[in-house]
Amino acid sequence: MMTKLLETPPLINITPLTQIHEVPIHIHNPIHPTSANKHKRLGLQILNELSRIEMFAMRIEAVGKQNDVEAELTKTVAHLYNFEQENGNPNRTEDPTGRVLLQRYMIRTGLVEMFPKSSEHLGIDPIVPGGSFLEGHLRQMASVNQLVSIALQLQNDLRLPNHKFIAHQVALLYQCINQAGQAFMQFKARVEEQFNALKEFCNESEEPYLTSMLQTWLTDLTTDIVTEALFSGRPMSQQTPQAAPLSDYINRVSSGNNWDEQIEAS
Repeated sequence: MMTKLLETPPLINITPLTQIHEVPIHIHNPIHPTSANKHKRLGLQILNELSRIEMFAMRIEAVGKQNDVEAELTKTVAHLYNFEQENGNPNRTEDPTGRVLLQRYMIRTGLVEMFPKSSEHLGIDPIVPGGSFLEGHLRQMASVNQLVSIALQLQNDLRLPNHKFIAHQVALLYQCINQAGQAFMQFKARVEEQFNALKEFCNESEEPYLTSMLQTWLTDLTTDIVTEALFSGRPMSQQTPQAAPLSDYINRVSSGNNWDEQIEAS
């Protein structure tokens, strides 16, 4: 039993720590949120509510009206108005529902371009017909997510005793690289260099097992892909061509300016 335990490879290889990062301490931060924190929270929650409205509207457009989806859409719109009225409306006498202020806020901060379907439901004329900046950004990020999923799956499948379908998975990985954006084009040549040899090896028998050289190549390739996708450190505005408006909005609300200041700054 002990011999088997000693010979069994570990499930996860833990890399020894080379340095210990400093733990952030928040003991000097105020317990009660400041005005800046309140306006930051308000701006980010508006972003979250608009994302939900956009998602419901896109679903209705794709599959038709459904009672449960329409009910959630109506509820989310009402919640957005109520939340804005309670937290961000300085003039409740002339604008009791907060509708006018919210419309001004969305137009001046670029949210109308990011959420055209939400804007339509909120009574704002569309500025970017046929799509939105955010929709393009999310579509490309979904492609990156698929690429990462396949890369991680390949790493797991290398541990199996049979590598029969590895070549098919690498072909799918190559397709995902083409769809994931310019930052991942560097990996195309690395796949092309070894794919023919990999394919021939996998077709030689019913239960092929990759050589150590091919396993090392594939492990390095998938690790570099995951690192590029998750740990590149690129700011949001550089992740996709469409991400700049979203990044600009998040930076703006993170500055802590109140509603009127944000509207005037736009």
